[in-house]
This record gives sequence, C-alpha cells and structure tokens, in this order.
Amino acid sequence: MGSGGVSVTVDGAAATVTFWRPPDNVLDRETVATLEARLREVARRRDIRLVALAARGEDFCNGTEILLVEGGQAEALSSAWHSLVRFLLTCEVPTCALVQGRALGAGAELALACDFVFAETTANFGFPEIHRGSFPPVAAVLLERRTGRTKAADLILCGAAMTAEAAERRGLVNALVNPGDLVEALDTMRSRLETLSASSLRLAKRALNQGSCGDPLSALSAVERTWTRELLRTDDAIEGIRAALEGRPPVWTDR
Repeated sequence: MGSGGVSVTVDGAAATVTFWRPPDNVLDRETVATLEARLREVARRRDIRLVALAARGEDFCNGTEILLVEGGQAEALSSAWHSLVRFLLTCEVPTCALVQGRALGAGAELALACDFVFAETTANFGFPEIHRGSFPPVAAVLLERRTGRTKAADLILCGAAMTAEAAERRGLVNALVNPGDLVEALDTMRSRLETLSASSLRLAKRALNQGSCGDPLSALSAVERTWTRELLRTDDAIEGIRAALEGRPPVWTDR
C-alpha cells in the first residue's frame, strides 16, 4: 500500500484538506494524525469560513487499518482516529465532506462528522464492520441522529450499503452532484459563506453544537450565553445591526 499524504489548498474563504493513501484510501495512524494537524492549522485562520475534506482517487475512504493491525497498534490508531473525529465535531469553522466512490466504515464516519456533505451520484456509503466481527463506534453515536433508528440499525447491525441517493433522502448528504462536479459544489458553498462574517459563523457553529447536546432547556441556556455574552459583543454583530438600520450592506472585519 502506498504512503500517500495530506495537502492543503486555500481559495479565498475556503480551505481544502485533501488526503490520499493508494490504492483504496485506507488510512493508517500517520495519515490520520497528519490530517488532524492540517485541519487544525487551517481552522485557526480567522478569515476561513469553510474547511472542506476531500480525497484523491476513485474512492473517498475505505476505512482505517484498525482491523488490520493488532494489540497496541490498533488502540493507538483508534485513539488517533477518535481524536480526529472529536476535532471535526467541535471545530469552530463549518466543515464539508466531498465524497466520491466508496465511503465505507471510517470514510462514512468522516462524512457524518462534517456539517455539510456533497456526494457524487455514483457514491455509496456503508459500515461493513459487522461482517468482520466488529462495529463502527463513531457511527453508533452519530448515525441515528442523521438517519433515524431503523435505518441506522440496518446499516450498522446488518452491514447494509446505501447509495448516494438513499443517503440524501435520509439526511446524510446535503446535495448530489454529477461525477467530477465536487469542486463546483464546493465553489458554490464557498460563495454562499464568503459574504458572511467569519466570527459570527464560528459562534453560530458553536451554538449549533450546543443546541444538539443535553436536554433542550440546558442547551437553550448554553446557546443564550453564547449569544448574549459573546456574539452581541463582537464588532461584526454591532456592524450588522448598524448596517440594517442604515439600509446598507455590512462591512465585516471578522471580529
């Protein structure tokens, strides 16, 4: 299996982190750790409004090597993998997965951990771990929230596959594109977000995460604190109010 790597490109307000590990994009510990490091680097940039996760090759990702290694190596890879997922779930910048071909096991989990998912019409998703005597921990937590209990049970307990069209119907995919058009889909999303305040987007993402945790009343209290104690004190929130009162477009400083 080839060594692969991770690269970063920045286009205006969007950064794309691309990984590859030929021939099937099955990730090892080194690639997973590098992927998280690169994602953290671009997310720290205050002008970035969208971080996209992409892959080279025919497939997005066919899992990790966790079931191919033994003992301590498996535990180390699992720890690195879950660290990457935790970062995606808590990343302050909106995230997007660009999926082509197969997104199996960890590949589908990567998509689950992102805010937006764009997939080619020929893509497919699945969790085949049960056929190898295992199960996908991340999907066990996240999948039901996206697809509902019955479909999550079918995918995890039976190892069923799901086409891109079925994934869109179930809420796993935001939009389908023709093969080869993922870059255009990313450009469209970048254009939508680059007119918005980067600082407000980050706080809105935080509020979205807070709103999905715990009971509704506790979640609402957390979101209220973010809105009153942080958002309303930002330069861009004040500018947005002034611009609305003055009938002009806002001029963001991303602070």
